[in-house]
Amino acid sequence: MKRSGTTRACIFATIHGPATELLMDLMEDTGLKTMVGKVNMDRNAPDYLCEPSAQASEAETLLWLTHTREKYKNVTPILTPRFIPSCTDDLMERLGRLKRKYRLPVQSHLSENLSEIEWVKSLCPSTGCYGEAYNQFGMFGGEEKTVMAHCVYSSEQEIELMKKRGVYVAHCPQSNTNLASGIAPIRAYLDLGLKTGLGTDVAGGSSESIFRAMADAISVSKLRWRLVDSSLKPVTIEEAFYLGTMGGGSFFGKAGSFLEGYEFDALILDDSSLSHPQPLNTRERLERFIYLSDDRHIAGKYVEGKRIF
Repeated sequence: MKRSGTTRACIFATIHGPATELLMDLMEDTGLKTMVGKVNMDRNAPDYLCEPSAQASEAETLLWLTHTREKYKNVTPILTPRFIPSCTDDLMERLGRLKRKYRLPVQSHLSENLSEIEWVKSLCPSTGCYGEAYNQFGMFGGEEKTVMAHCVYSSEQEIELMKKRGVYVAHCPQSNTNLASGIAPIRAYLDLGLKTGLGTDVAGGSSESIFRAMADAISVSKLRWRLVDSSLKPVTIEEAFYLGTMGGGSFFGKAGSFLEGYEFDALILDDSSLSHPQPLNTRERLERFIYLSDDRHIAGKYVEGKRIF
């Protein structure tokens, strides 16, 4: 990740406090600005990944927070219930209290596939949509930010709740394709003003490259336009670039832009090996870079004004 195009990231670790802290140690050394979360699961998981109880999960999370909340300059903790099916109501209530007490952001999964949505309905019959299953415990936006991966099948009710609560969408086009989940309606989210960025979702996705995520976002939006809903025009190169920079960067504050007052995150891109027979303007060079480059074409990187390499 240090050598990649990523300057800031939200990262799922594991259910294990020490392993999560080790990951945070390693990310601190990269100089990147990241949020790392110890995953919580106390039901519907293999025995070796299922925590003994909601109380045990809370205790391990609190111990991890005690060790890490003020330990780092570049890394901060983020609460990480894996998703509603793997977290009991008791655990979600406990995590909600931790969120409010320590004013922590949240990351999880939302409406990734249809069977998952039906599963959540059976587990939380009193809620009107998947998002409400989080919101009833205060784990869905508000004063502390929340980012939800996927949102492939979010209903109108859920979209309204996301907009009201300021919840971010992490669009993971490669993962959604690999898992045959579907195609998120990113055009609709952009038109509605939802806060939207890009995710790579390793290992659902097979590449960490933010440039690959931009290209994939355009490609899948074209498939949705052609095969699913012709009223939703494909994402443009400018919009995909926005999703991979300012769209996701705003989750971290003023990041992802060269506008005045923003923190200086920047890449030095070397496209000299991407030859072309005609002269290209800056937009054309950037488009070509997004489609044809990989991380080896990144010649330098700054995060918050500090040179990483």
